[in-house]
Amino acid sequence: MITHRLADVDAYCSAYAAAKLLKSLANSNVKVVLPEGLNTIAEKVSEKFPLDIDSNPDFVKADLIAIVDTNNPLLLSEAMPEIVKSKARKVLIDHHPLAKNARRLADIMFVDTKASSASEIVYRLYKTNNVKMSKQVAQVLLVGIMADSQHLFLASSKTIEAVNDLCQFGASLEVARKVLTRERDPSEQIARLKAAQRTSVYSVNNFIVAFSRVGSFHASAARALLDLGADLAVVVGGDETKSKASLRATQKFYAESKLHLGTDIAGKLSDAGGGHPTAASLSVNVSEDELAKTLMNAIEAKLSKLNMIK
Repeated sequence: MITHRLADVDAYCSAYAAAKLLKSLANSNVKVVLPEGLNTIAEKVSEKFPLDIDSNPDFVKADLIAIVDTNNPLLLSEAMPEIVKSKARKVLIDHHPLAKNARRLADIMFVDTKASSASEIVYRLYKTNNVKMSKQVAQVLLVGIMADSQHLFLASSKTIEAVNDLCQFGASLEVARKVLTRERDPSEQIARLKAAQRTSVYSVNNFIVAFSRVGSFHASAARALLDLGADLAVVVGGDETKSKASLRATQKFYAESKLHLGTDIAGKLSDAGGGHPTAASLSVNVSEDELAKTLMNAIEAKLSKLNMIK
């Protein structure tokens, strides 16, 4: 069982529950691998719901490899070559639009881009396989769904159905909210403030687009710019040889512009890029300045010329 590098809450929770499911179905040893560890809030979730992690996996000897919440093999980090080499059957569980090479990697796919989260898909696998779910697993899946659905803001009717069932199994919305609540550390607070300080603001088609640069916490900084009033926020960081970016947009922006940040921007600009309609990221081996320019050109190609607001 493996997730994408620097796993987020949904990746951790879906891996946790899927590992329990596989162990129940196959009655065999299941190991979980987290390339490059967990992000800050997923670390908190793992402390509440601990899981044995394999830090030295042997994918070549595996019988089955389940890949969760990962739409691109490059996101498997250093584990990717061994996984590709392995003759084990490979199962992919995800809710992101898939990169072409992901389809070549997997033998079996459980993919639904309309699902709120990978955790929601894992919930369905429990249901379709008639596997009894423990209260703990139900709680973990609820945390994963809550995290990736923005506390149910992006929930569909199927998501609400899943949440209802999980609560019937003993999961608690209150517990999920408490686990996902955290105080930002000073370094993240500073990054968000610096992003605001360094922002260039543009207008296009009645939308407000914000560009900024910081060295870390790019996703958090982009969300902060949305909170300040941007319809689309782009935050870039890096050096002369390697850079990354996080893009965030409001639901209104996506509904009116039809610009899918994951497939129309991040996925097209980088083999290691992708995401959702309103949240995406990418990394490329170019300078910060070049990436910023490329992103601006890509957005203008989809919308229209960006007009700077002074």
